Amino acid sequence: MKLDDLDREILALLSIDVRMSNAQLARAVGAGERTVPNRVKKLISNGVVSTRGLINSEHFGYQVIADIFCEVETVKIVEIAKEIAEFAEVSYVAISFGNQDISVQVITKSTDELFDFVKGKISQIRGVIKTNTVIVPVVIKDFNEWLPPELETLREQFYEEYADVNMAKEPG
Repeated sequence: MKLDDLDREILALLSIDVRMSNAQLARAVGAGERTVPNRVKKLISNGVVSTRGLINSEHFGYQVIADIFCEVETVKIVEIAKEIAEFAEVSYVAISFGNQDISVQVITKSTDELFDFVKGKISQIRGVIKTNTVIVPVVIKDFNEWLPPELETLREQFYEEYADVNMAKEPG
């Protein structure tokens, strides 16, 4: 799907607040109230944007984030990556270039759970040669915060305007 300026503006605004009404979006981008819901529907149906809610794992007691880098038998790389992706603890799996073949991110409740996961699950997969586990104590920017640079610029512009409007509505 080829995006135009209106699509980009809508996406930038939704990245600020996905709950913005169609009327608010239309006013912000200067489009008709019928145009905006049609565009949003098209963006969703074409996979450009998702309306999935993001869950904060810490609220469920999942405090430990770790990156696990796996060296595997090359002929089994895709098969092993898909098998790892099936584990509930896994939030991210990718095939990578470089010293490691598969990059995995897991989220567990404790370092004991992390140890059990690496020892009892990852290491038991046929074709895994070696793992390197790195605990991530602080996440500065998560994948769900990233935007393409052209949208980030628009987002910053809209954010100032949107924040000013919403601050004015807050009870003082």
